Amino acid sequence: MSMLGVAEAAAELGVSPRRVRQMLADGVLVGERVGRAWVIEPEQLQQVEHRRPEVGRPWSPVSAWAVLALADAEDPDLSPVERSRAKKRLAQGLDRVAGRLGARADVRRFYAHPGVLGRLADAPGVVRGGISAAAEHGADLVVGDGFEGYVRAGDLDELVSQYGLDDQSARPNVLLRAVDEAVWPFQPGQVSAGRAVVALDLLESEEPRARRAGADLLVLK
Repeated sequence: MSMLGVAEAAAELGVSPRRVRQMLADGVLVGERVGRAWVIEPEQLQQVEHRRPEVGRPWSPVSAWAVLALADAEDPDLSPVERSRAKKRLAQGLDRVAGRLGARADVRRFYAHPGVLGRLADAPGVVRGGISAAAEHGADLVVGDGFEGYVRAGDLDELVSQYGLDDQSARPNVLLRAVDEAVWPFQPGQVSAGRAVVALDLLESEEPRARRAGADLLVLK
């Protein structure tokens, strides 16, 4: 049976070589050392590919933000029961429970004139996320024209009007995640989401390079 190197395994799994090395170190992926290099049996990749994110009913926004706050080493205001539950959920691995965290915000896509993207990113109350905050956390991701961020649900209509955001465009370049005021997780004056939140944003992307960058951010945590 032909063995695979780290680079080949990464290409098969659609992740970076760094992610493969971390998976080997964590025991998620089984391989053997040959000198200073790793070799991996192809059948081991199949077992990893079957390790899909946990599916099921999405957790409530409150529960989702509790998990993300703990993942970013924050100290959210939780009851002992809520904190214990969030810790147990996070212990499964953020990549494993990513599919349960989608209810944290309502995702909206728009087209904005490129000339207003910078002003939108700097608008009061807008918190950069995903591709727009990836570089701040050291993600290896080249980002073109576009913006991704979090806004309060109650501010969304005003932003749409103020910046001429078009939700009917076939080529959106803005992704806004609208969060209910009651669970808004960001601090006054905060301009970018934390590493765990940004990693999750990237993991949810339709772009493979963004998903790989999100997986790498989890490794770096």
